[in-house]
Amino acid sequence: MKADIVSEKENPLRKRKEYWLMVEHDGKQTPSRQELLPQVAKKLGTKEDITVLDKIFSERGTAKSRVKVQVYSDRKEVPKEKLDKQARKVKKFLEKKQAAEAAPEKKEEAEQKTEEAAPAEEHEEEKEEPATEEPGEEEPAEEPEAAEAEEPEEEKPPEETENAEEQPSEEASSKVSDKKGKEE
Repeated sequence: MKADIVSEKENPLRKRKEYWLMVEHDGKQTPSRQELLPQVAKKLGTKEDITVLDKIFSERGTAKSRVKVQVYSDRKEVPKEKLDKQARKVKKFLEKKQAAEAAPEKKEEAEQKTEEAAPAEEHEEEKEEPATEEPGEEEPAEEPEAAEAEEPEEEKPPEETENAEEQPSEEASSKVSDKKGKEE
C-alpha cells in the first residue's frame, strides 16, 4: 500500500492539521481504518492517538482511495466524538473479520450435517414414485363465462339492404312521380 500527500492545511482554530492523502491498494479492497492508521501516522510522522482518519473515499474502477486525515496538536484537543467514531468503526471491522473467520467453520459443520442427512433423503425419494399422467388424459380447458354471455350483433338480412340500394327513397320516388304527372 502506497500513500501520497495530496494537500496539507493548517487549522489554528481547531488546533489541527488537515491532510488529504491518496492511497493505492493494488488488487485489494479498500483498506480498513485499523490497517490504514499505522501507515498514515508513520507517513505523516505523528502518533496514532492524535491522528484521526475522518473519511475514506474509494474511487470507482480503480484501486485508489482518498483519505481525509486530521492530526491534532495534543491528545486533549482531539474531540471525544471523533475518537469514539473511529473506535466504533475499528470495532465493527474486527467483528466482521471474526465472523468471516468463523463462517468457514460453520460452513464445514453444516456440510457435514447435510451429508449425514442426504442418504436418508435419498431412500425416501426411492420409496415415493412420482405419479405419472398419460398425455391423452388432459381435461379440456373451460371457456370463460364472459364469452357465453356475449350475444352476436344483429345484422339486417341481405335482402333488405339490397332492396334499399336498388329502390330510391320515398321522397325521390314522389318527385319522380310528380315529374311524370306534369309531363303527361
